[in-house]
Formats: sequence, C-alpha cells, structure tokens
Amino acid sequence: MQETNSLVPEYESQESLPPLQPLSLTDILDGMFSLYRNNFQLFFHILIYYFIIGYVIDKIGVYLVLRNTIGNILIGLFLTIICSWLLSLFILGAICYASSQLFLGKSITPQAAMQHTLRVYLPFLGGSVIYTLVITGLSITCIGIPFAVYMFVRWGLYSLPILVEETSVGASLRRSSELVKGNWGRVCGIILAIILIYYMISSILSTTFTFVFFLIPGTGEIPSGATPIETFLFIFAPTPEDIGWFVYLIRSFFGLGITALLIPIASIGTTLLYFDMRIRKEALDLEMQATQNVGQIPSEHRQE
Repeated sequence: MQETNSLVPEYESQESLPPLQPLSLTDILDGMFSLYRNNFQLFFHILIYYFIIGYVIDKIGVYLVLRNTIGNILIGLFLTIICSWLLSLFILGAICYASSQLFLGKSITPQAAMQHTLRVYLPFLGGSVIYTLVITGLSITCIGIPFAVYMFVRWGLYSLPILVEETSVGASLRRSSELVKGNWGRVCGIILAIILIYYMISSILSTTFTFVFFLIPGTGEIPSGATPIETFLFIFAPTPEDIGWFVYLIRSFFGLGITALLIPIASIGTTLLYFDMRIRKEALDLEMQATQNVGQIPSEHRQE
C-alpha cells in the first residue's frame, strides 16, 4: 500500500464528473472542463512544478543561446528543447494519472501522482519516443501522411495503458490499437475536437495577452524600418535583446503561466476517451460496479 504524507490533502472526484458509463462527445468535452474546474487545486499543485522548473530551464537556455558561441548555443538548445520536453512529458503523465484516479472515484495527492509517474517514466518516455518518431517519419512524404494520420489515432491512447495499467511500451501500443479498433473514426473525431478546443483557447488567451502586454508603455517599441516579418516577431516572439531582460522575464513569466494552466485540458480529455473505450470494449463500468458491490458486503459474509 502506498504511503502518503498526512500533511498533504487528498483529492477525490466531484459530483459533476461524467458517470461511469459510455461517454458521448459532449460528455467527454464537458467532463474535461468540470473535472479540471472541480479539482483545480490538485492540478495546480502539479503544474507549479512545471512552471518553476520550466521557467528556469527556458531562461538559462535563452541566455546561453544569446552568448553566440557554438558550445553555449548547443547547451542552450538542449536545455530549451530536450529538457523542456522531458519535463512536459512528466507533468502530462502526472496529470493523466491523477485524472484517471479522480474519474474512478479514488483519492489522490499531487505527490502520489508524480511519484507514480516517475516510477513508470522510462516506459512512458520510450512509448512517446516511438510514437513521435513513427508519426514524424511517416509525415515526411505526401504518400506517408495518410498512414501518419492513421497511426496517430490508432496509437493515440498509448500513454494511458502505461500510466494506469503499468504495461510495457510494446503492450501499450498494442493496447491502444485494440481499444481503437472498430472505432477509428469516432476516436479520430474526438481527438480532433479536443485538439481544436485546446488550440482555440490557447490562441485566444495567448494572442490577447500578447497585444495587451505590447500596448503597455515601456514594454518595447517596434524598430523603425522593420519589415512585416520583423514586426511580427517583435510582437509575438521578442528576444531579450529586443525588449530588455527585465521586460522579457516578466512577459515570459505570464506567457508560461498561461501555457501551464492549459496543459490539463487535452490530458484530461484523452484520459476520459481512454476510459470511454474501455467501457465500450471491456464493460469496465460493470466490472467497477461489481467490485464496489463486493466491497460493500460485510466481511463476515464473504467467502475466505
């Protein structure tokens, strides 16, 4: 039995969670927002690690890249790309696992979610690498793009078997294929809906913040004679050399905060889709109800 810190509060599922039964598209989309809203404190405690560590990694990486030496540039790119990706993967895993426990009506702490993710991190990382390489490799040519889309959906649930069922990398890919089989079109539509909603919210918030911040006096002025591309980069992706380190640090602080707060949306949606497919394919809802009923039987009436 896993030990938990008694000083850390445990979080349990709320009343507005989707019922443990086959979920429609509306159920999944509504569920990912209600689960996030009702358990915001839990997810926030996980996201704060992403924000603090990610902010430090990004700023060190940018500083090294701006030093304009080959060694510093390589180290800076490694920090900003590889280390940031590894951190993001870990946080995504913790959020997915926490979401799964909440959906099943179990209590969970941020520390327990991260400890569990750390324990299965290597196969989770391996699955992510294989998934990314296969999809990217197939997408290189026009002929391969349809196959990339097909595999993107077929293996799209690979992370949940690793996190929830603790399977191996190969087993997780096969597990995802089994769950998606016969429902590829439906799963594809739901994944697209989740992605579109995520990017719509992200684009609206990021663009609004960028323009509001740009209009604040003292946050930088567009250089005279700048081309349209230079103007666009100055507004949406300025460097510390463009606006100064102080303004850059403040701007990136809020920008990363928006990114962090939006991470759970797609993760929770994918988790609900995974359970929906298990319920449809394996009658998980009936299995859980049977388990709960057995748990309610007094011990003296159970068979030893």
